[in-house]
Amino acid sequence: MIRAVSLAALPIAIGLAACSDEPAPEPAPTQVVDRFEEARIIVNANGLAAASDKGAMVMRFGSPRAEVDAMAESAWGEAGEQSRQEECGAGAMDFTSYGPLQIAYQDDRFAGWFVRGGDGVVTSDGIRTGATLEALKSERQVREIDSTLPGEFEYTTGDFGTIRGFAEDGTITALQAGLSCFFR
Repeated sequence: MIRAVSLAALPIAIGLAACSDEPAPEPAPTQVVDRFEEARIIVNANGLAAASDKGAMVMRFGSPRAEVDAMAESAWGEAGEQSRQEECGAGAMDFTSYGPLQIAYQDDRFAGWFVRGGDGVVTSDGIRTGATLEALKSERQVREIDSTLPGEFEYTTGDFGTIRGFAEDGTITALQAGLSCFFR
């Protein structure tokens, strides 16, 4: 009976809407489109991809360094700066940096990424540094971490992965996934 009442009311509601003199509201532009504007690299909890390669395969953790660096160099338009850190918790690590993005390697395999400030890198959820932690909390499950590193947090991505980050004065200053070389 409830179903019959609600179905009976539907034509009346449609008829009232059709008789309105007011134009239908324009759909609001989606924030997601703006979030990916000017992105060169899109990162996620399992790797990264060039933003210009629509539908391209994500370079997942474990991918060969040569392939990941070639993709990042193509997306960034220049060779990255290479460095090495002998003393990391997971063992010696190599890095290649492109603007604000640092890609971590172990045994010539892609092991993690870290982005601090700057433009050109956004997560597959549309999250980037410079956003507020409150805005992230309104979209995703965020857990603040009690750590020796100030402002550390982690959030659950849209595909149920985990990305860690750092915030200062309520603003996201860095994001990270995979292996890192942070001393806690």
